[in-house]
Amino acid sequence: MIELYAGLLVLLALGLALLPFIRPRTGARQDRARTIRAIYRGRLDELDAEVVSGQLNIDTRAELEQELGAALIDDFAATSTENALDGIGSGGIETPEFGLEPEKSRWAWLVVAGLLPLASSAIYLSLGDPGALDLKGAEVVLQLDTQNHGGILSEWQDKLSLRVAAKPGDAQSWYLLGHVELKLNNYQRAAEAFAEARSFHGNDVSIDLYWFQARYLAASGQIDQGTSAIGQRILKTVPNQPLVLEMFAIDAYRSGNFKEAVTFLNRALTNSLAPGQREALSSEFAAARAKLGDLKPSVDVEVHVEEEAEDQIPEGATLFVIARPLGGGMPFAVVRRPSVKLPLTVRLDDAVSMNPAVGLSQAGEIEVVVRLSRSGAAMAQPGDWEWRSDPIKLAELDHPLRLVAPLNPPG
Repeated sequence: MIELYAGLLVLLALGLALLPFIRPRTGARQDRARTIRAIYRGRLDELDAEVVSGQLNIDTRAELEQELGAALIDDFAATSTENALDGIGSGGIETPEFGLEPEKSRWAWLVVAGLLPLASSAIYLSLGDPGALDLKGAEVVLQLDTQNHGGILSEWQDKLSLRVAAKPGDAQSWYLLGHVELKLNNYQRAAEAFAEARSFHGNDVSIDLYWFQARYLAASGQIDQGTSAIGQRILKTVPNQPLVLEMFAIDAYRSGNFKEAVTFLNRALTNSLAPGQREALSSEFAAARAKLGDLKPSVDVEVHVEEEAEDQIPEGATLFVIARPLGGGMPFAVVRRPSVKLPLTVRLDDAVSMNPAVGLSQAGEIEVVVRLSRSGAAMAQPGDWEWRSDPIKLAELDHPLRLVAPLNPPG
């Protein structure tokens, strides 16, 4: 509360100092300033969401945040310039009258405004939290790496440890300390720090994600009941979070549950991923498939583009391979692969079922639809490339059925 009071005194001082020199802002310009700030905050929230979903790494997010900050400053500078020009064009700066002559009033306000920051500083230094100043810029730890910045990380480790010892309810410091410990390979301490951060901050998928990772590493790649609960909580918010799904898949693979491993990895591969991450997950998926063997029924779909149409493939298109009731309806099994490279062979079986309770093996007669979607949407859109099979009676399949699906541009 002391920090709040001191901050309010400073804001009051600034307002009093500026009041005689500015005229009231018009509603339109106030709306513009609020809109600029709202857009900025909204974009930061989008960046955080992209980090959580695995589409953006921390380093790239920091660079984008700096660019957004620079753009925000430019926008506010332009707004301020317009306001200043308006004041000059209207015959000078208006000064509110409060019983003093304009010049005397101006000096009186300056004296009061000068005393208030001194008073608030005195209150803050005597009753506030001066040590917080030592943590200014602590967010830099999110951008540092152990190989190049080990010494700096150790310094922040000491500062943040002292901070949480003095202020155990500081969720942000616990969160940053967790990142430092994680980067310094102190996994158990990182897990404890993220646990504290969540206990004070409340439900937050970003904290849960790093807490899950720290617990997983602290247990040498084992997922206990507590770690599993954190992961399931993340998946309720971000159903296809690739890091969590990969760790669950590895755990299932080690325990011999290859079908579950395939299911988790298939979900992870539905995301738009960096090439290296996609390659690693694809390799793990192939290994789990090999261990799983043939489920009954199974349909292998070999997707390719006719040679004369290869130069027309939409860039960044998403491939869907779907087993569904004849004529449409809720799919029994789906494989989704963004920015796919063709040719590609996809297997449809219970391991990639939409609903484990109603898997492909529960279907009687199906059709397979292969769609190359420009928009990435599951529903068919104009401009999609599509191929459809003849009806398939699954009960008659004693071994995997092989289909060849040539794709051509629409029309």
